[in-house]
Amino acid sequence: MNLQSEIFQQITIPAKARIKAEQFRRYQSQGTKAKQVYLNTLAVFIANYYLNSLGWATNLESSDSWNPIFQTMMDVADLQIPNCGKLECRVVLNHQDTVTIPPEVWYKRIGYLVIRLDESLSQGTLLGFIPEIKQVELPLNQLESLAQFPAYLNQQKSMASVQSVSLSRWLSGALDCGWYKLEELLLPPIALNFRSPPKVANQHLKNLSTQVSRVKLVRLENISHDIALVLNIQPERNDEFNISVTVCHREEHQYLPEGLELVILDEVMRPVMIAQANQTETIEFCFSGKLRESFSVELSLDENIKVESFII
Repeated sequence: MNLQSEIFQQITIPAKARIKAEQFRRYQSQGTKAKQVYLNTLAVFIANYYLNSLGWATNLESSDSWNPIFQTMMDVADLQIPNCGKLECRVVLNHQDTVTIPPEVWYKRIGYLVIRLDESLSQGTLLGFIPEIKQVELPLNQLESLAQFPAYLNQQKSMASVQSVSLSRWLSGALDCGWYKLEELLLPPIALNFRSPPKVANQHLKNLSTQVSRVKLVRLENISHDIALVLNIQPERNDEFNISVTVCHREEHQYLPEGLELVILDEVMRPVMIAQANQTETIEFCFSGKLRESFSVELSLDENIKVESFII
């Protein structure tokens, strides 16, 4: 991309944005961290204004960048876009020709929007975006055109919508790609290999078979075996349902990988339930929801992450 030939979106930073950035800055006792938080806050505010002007709903309050605890722990500048994901908003100053994107935000992001702040910090210029990143210092001439960004966001939203599994359809016997009935797990596809089939799925899976349940085998990198993800749905009353989410080893009496984390995310991808395996055979969460409510399940180990989205 030729930066000189692009028409950039310039946004004047209002007083309320600087007031909020100053408020967040004062939570920090260390000067470098305070400046980082201040600049990140301005970048997120500019991105939020820009997206809202395009008609996109956003949720600042559920973004990690709007949480003083996460601001202290991380170099984070994310903006939560409901039903889409987290957009990272990174700052460059006038004299810089590269943007710094720390490894801690290289995952759980739908993309990276880069914003240049002027010397007086009164105006921000949207330079472009990049869908993914694997280097700390990215030259600005590698950014994609801002003109392509709205279409890219629409694509990300469409992908998120297509990937959502409808749990209420399971009540009528529906099967989604990659999901199995519990009894089908007893004869897994790998049994087609000319080897003895593995042991029957563990007792935790068999105990769930009285409810409308589906199982998916999840493979995380650096793990030699699949993790069984089990979801159950049970009608309660009217349009309310009881939901349970269980993860366990495929084999009986086997621990889950140490440090495996299960997170339940609400419809704006905000974590509401978190548990981590520590000499644990299963992790289970139970909750209730109403028809057409959505949530996501995140399985992660180190930087390896799998996310499954659902709508009741």
